[in-house]
Amino acid sequence: MSKPITVLKEEFVEALVKLVNGSGLPMFVIESVLKDIIAEVHAGAQHQYEMDKKNYEESKQLETLQELEALKEEEA
Repeated sequence: MSKPITVLKEEFVEALVKLVNGSGLPMFVIESVLKDIIAEVHAGAQHQYEMDKKNYEESKQLETLQELEALKEEEA
């Protein structure tokens, strides 16, 4: 069984906080770095959404075509 998302999230947050606190960098530098990371994560999430939506729509179209084919076969 894989770890639940909630557990993975909490472990990620704890590791990130530990990394930030132990970095020795001033907060204004950490803020700048995190803003860059957030921008990259956002772009990745948007890309994932677009791919998921495209795949879902293609799957629906294929399903519709298969249903039409089945109806044609029943009529024949």
